[in-house]
Amino acid sequence: MPQEALIQGSPGAVGSRSLLRRMNSWGILRAVMEKPQTMRDLAADSGLSRTAIDAIVTDLVELGWLEPAESAPAGRLGRPAASFRVAPGLGRFLSVDIGANHIYAVVTDLTGEVLGHLTSATDESIPAEERIEAALGVSDELLHSLGLDRSAVWALTVGSPGAISTGGEVLHFGGTGMPGWIGLDLRARFRREFDAAVLVEGDVALGAHAELTIGAARGRTDVVYILCGARTSGASIVGGRVHRGVHGAAGIVGELPELRWVELNERYGSSVLASPRPSRQEIFDAARAGDPAAVAAMEEFADDLATGAAAMTLAIDPELLVVGGGSSPFADVFLPRFQESLRERVPLAPEVLVSTLGSEAVAMGGVSLASQHLDAVLESAVRARDAFPSPAESLDLLRAAG
Repeated sequence: MPQEALIQGSPGAVGSRSLLRRMNSWGILRAVMEKPQTMRDLAADSGLSRTAIDAIVTDLVELGWLEPAESAPAGRLGRPAASFRVAPGLGRFLSVDIGANHIYAVVTDLTGEVLGHLTSATDESIPAEERIEAALGVSDELLHSLGLDRSAVWALTVGSPGAISTGGEVLHFGGTGMPGWIGLDLRARFRREFDAAVLVEGDVALGAHAELTIGAARGRTDVVYILCGARTSGASIVGGRVHRGVHGAAGIVGELPELRWVELNERYGSSVLASPRPSRQEIFDAARAGDPAAVAAMEEFADDLATGAAAMTLAIDPELLVVGGGSSPFADVFLPRFQESLRERVPLAPEVLVSTLGSEAVAMGGVSLASQHLDAVLESAVRARDAFPSPAESLDLLRAAG
């Protein structure tokens, strides 16, 4: 557990000691949310005495946050040390990625452990309300498969293409399809369905959140993230935070025609590929096998992708560039050419890594956002209240804040 999770109070001040106890309780809970911990682990990492740790853990167990779980460390004889984990019966996070051609939902516990996921294909021509009903249907089916219903959800994150306001409204969508999506208040619409905190964010920003917390950008502070799928755009991580911009539009750089990212995946290689156009899978499989036309198409794709990536890279000078989205599984084919083109345009080119999160990145970024929201609500409660909040009290605070 990070040492900064625990604070120092003013000696002799009762209020400071009370706040210190609550903050230490929050630090211990955060540590156990990351992974189950023994008393010895918590004492060693926090610097607190074993007596203090015992009192805090006892409080958290009585409140319903933690429960004991026997664990036997590898290679150690004798009775296993008692470890503590987050009580499994607490709330769930639900994250739904709503795209033009897909709906993908994932359910996790409060630690971020995936309990289940479900995807469904959609048509980009279906109207907004029908698309939302489809997303609700996928969510309900997934929850039901886990023996849950909507009441189990503490926080719901909705990921959407386009520029999303801080209030959850779709301000702009530059792609084709998704009629009625612009102007839609997604937060208000989903709050009618869930008695939970509802968060809404752009899909590219959520992909960057996922890379920052569980993906290739973990531990990095300045990163360019490229989401290359049916549509291509990017996001910037600056100072360890995903930059969303004033209107939530920082991730739609791909709409600038000069960058050649608009409909990138439908256009590259049009002068050399056969008609009807092969699928992306077929093109890259053929390029991998050395087919001249497919290789030429792949090189055009890599060059165009590098043009936009270079523009973003030159703007923020990142230490890392991450390529994600639906095209990332084919990176073994296009990455060498992409890196060569990037270096031609960027004098001090960053390290380039390929995302391993695939199509799950946006939804998992939603889980990360929900977790951060819970963190913020609990930390605020710890500072403002006289006692550490119970899970039920925390859910009420989440609902009020979200």
